Amino acid sequence: MKKRHTSLKRELFLVLDDHKSSKPLNRMFHGILFTLIILSSLLLIVETVKSFHRAYFLYLYPLEVFTMVFFTMEYMLRVYTCTEIEAYKEPVIGRLKYIVTPLMLIDILSIIPFYLIIFSSNYSGFYIFSIFRVLRLFKAIRYVEAFKIIGRVFYIQREQLLVSFIFILFVFVFASSIIYIAEKDAQPIKFSDIPSAMWYTIATITTVGYGDVYPITVIGRITGGLISMSGLLLLAIPTSILTSGFLKINREKESKEKQTCPNCGTVFTKTPEL
Repeated sequence: MKKRHTSLKRELFLVLDDHKSSKPLNRMFHGILFTLIILSSLLLIVETVKSFHRAYFLYLYPLEVFTMVFFTMEYMLRVYTCTEIEAYKEPVIGRLKYIVTPLMLIDILSIIPFYLIIFSSNYSGFYIFSIFRVLRLFKAIRYVEAFKIIGRVFYIQREQLLVSFIFILFVFVFASSIIYIAEKDAQPIKFSDIPSAMWYTIATITTVGYGDVYPITVIGRITGGLISMSGLLLLAIPTSILTSGFLKINREKESKEKQTCPNCGTVFTKTPEL
C-alpha cells in the first residue's frame, strides 16, 4: 500500500511538473491551467469595468470561483508532491522550503485575496489585497521560456547590476540634494525636503519630464540640465550589462548546439528535432 501511495504521488508530480511532456494527461492538465491563467486575467480586467458589473456577477463570477478552486487544488498538489524533488525531500522542512520559492509565493499571493474577500464581512477592508490578484499573470512564467531566460540573465549579471544600481542611487540622492538646496527658498512648497526633490530628479533622470515641478534658480536649472544629460548615460549602464548577459546565454546555447564528428573532427550545428 505504501509503495502504491508513493507511486501515485510520483505520477502526480510528473503531471504537475512536466508541462513539455507529450503525454495526453500532461498536455490536458497544463492546457487547462494555462487557459485558466489567461481567462482569470481577463476576468480581472472585466471586473473593473462598472458597466459590466451586473453581467459579471450574474454570469462570469461562477467562472472566477472555478478558476480559484482549480488554482487552489493545483497549489495543494504541488506542495504535496514537492518531496519528489531531491532538494525538498524532507516531508516538513522540505515543504516549508518549497512554499517560499518565488513561483509558489506568486501562486499563494494570487489565491489568498479571493478567499479573504469571500469569507470576510469587511469587504472593503480586505479589497486592498486584491492587487495581488494581478500576480496570477505571473503563473504563466512556468510556460514561457523567455521569462526563464530573463531571470537567468539577471542572475548571471547580478554583481554588475548591483554595482550599477548603487552608483545610480548615489547620483540620484546627490542630485536630489543639490536641487533641494538650490530651490528650497525659491519654492518652499514644491521643494520642501529632499524626498520632494527626488520626484523631480527621477522624472528628469528618466527623461520623462512631467513639467509639474521644475527649477527656477540658476543653480537649480544648471543641475537639472546636467541631470537630464546624464540620465541617458546612467540608464545605459544596466542596459548594456543586461545586453551582455543575453549575449553570454546566446553563445552558450550556440556552443551546446554545436557537435564534433568523432571520426573526422568536423564541427557542425545540431539540427533541431521536428
